Amino acid sequence: MAETEDFWNRIARKYAADPIKDMEGYNRTIDRTREHLSRDARVLEVGCGSGATALLLAPEVGHITASDISSEMITIGREKAAGTNVANIDFVRATPFDDAFPDAPYDAVLAYNFLHLVPDVPALIDRLAELMRPGGLLISKTPNIGGARRLVLQPLIAAMRLFGKAPPDLSFVSPKQLKAMIAKAGFEIVVFEFHGDSRPFIVAKKK
Repeated sequence: MAETEDFWNRIARKYAADPIKDMEGYNRTIDRTREHLSRDARVLEVGCGSGATALLLAPEVGHITASDISSEMITIGREKAAGTNVANIDFVRATPFDDAFPDAPYDAVLAYNFLHLVPDVPALIDRLAELMRPGGLLISKTPNIGGARRLVLQPLIAAMRLFGKAPPDLSFVSPKQLKAMIAKAGFEIVVFEFHGDSRPFIVAKKK
């Protein structure tokens, strides 16, 4: 856990400064997310990074809690929020497994570019389900690093870790595997689509 936080703390400022590579796809994801959030929704984002997405969505919902394992990412998020008039957002340094979410159960949990960053994806999805009310939504977008891609990426990432260029924990899940994991955790898949690249955008309703 400490190794993971140290990695993200170390790269946080660069991560926050880097431009979004696929802005068209990102905007499509934001628009589709907005379609599924109500104005009074209580929302949790896990793995919020520097908080850019949470700050974009906050005006569309009742309240959003933005969480991340990295204390430096949370600091950056708070700095960004201080420069806006967004008042309905809290930044919390926590993992999804921490007892740090008094507003649970949430109406929606957001997990962008995050579900693959843990050693046990099914356990994470089960935990996110615990944090949601029945009928609540899990909205995610996850890099496709499974299937045939794993054969190329796994040794490459192992080499990158030697130089501190890749996170300690990664699960090499394919879109098909991820969809099955979410369904097995008691969710109904409402949306399964792609926004310009190989990362599946999934909206799933807790049964």
